[in-house]
Amino acid sequence: MYSYSDADYEVIRSAEQILTRDCMKHFGLTYRPTKNPAPAVAQDRRYGLTDMDSAARYGYRVPPQQETPEASLTKDQIKVLYGKRSLGEGATKSPGLEYRGKKIPDEGCLGSAVLGFRRPYEDKAGAEVASRISTESYETSQKASAVRAVFEKWSSCMKQKSYDYASPMDALQTPAFLRGKLSADEKKTAVADVACKQRTDLPEIWFDAESSIQKEMIRTDVTALKRLGGLHQKKLSAARKILAGA
Repeated sequence: MYSYSDADYEVIRSAEQILTRDCMKHFGLTYRPTKNPAPAVAQDRRYGLTDMDSAARYGYRVPPQQETPEASLTKDQIKVLYGKRSLGEGATKSPGLEYRGKKIPDEGCLGSAVLGFRRPYEDKAGAEVASRISTESYETSQKASAVRAVFEKWSSCMKQKSYDYASPMDALQTPAFLRGKLSADEKKTAVADVACKQRTDLPEIWFDAESSIQKEMIRTDVTALKRLGGLHQKKLSAARKILAGA
């Protein structure tokens, strides 16, 4: 309710692409909305690495996103699509752009479509509350007795596999696993990590603990969050209407 799912983001982005296309059409230019690449599976690392296939193939690295080939754009399309950004550094100080006698939005059709669609649904105060709750609940959850207990079980499981980590976040943040070439050792460690999470039900226990904490925090800011949630739903509804009429 207070944040968007991957599916929600796809609906919103697709609607913004349609608005961009319509803006380009106003200038007599074609624009084919691009499709989002398929989202990588289980990329939410809030509770550490949890996807076994990803661990076996990429270790702790984020799997590469599938590239979506962009249709080649002409200079005119680039100019109208990106506006002043198409001019490079210092573009914001340049005079307004035109195309065939029509003024181009400073942000270009893309920026104008995105900003214009999002602006009515912005709620800075509500977003700050949601962000604060997300951050504080995560930090607090790591001190919860149930989470500390499952960390110990996970750590014990890892020791049985010859790895010494106090928490799953320690493994995820190992310096050698953050940079340089992906090694066989990293992949083996990641696989052991996920296996121990599965054996101990760590993600589920951690999620339940944090959810309980969040519910208590939400009660103190329910008015702001209800307003934010309402705007999210209105934004999604508007996006779906745009797609339905495309």
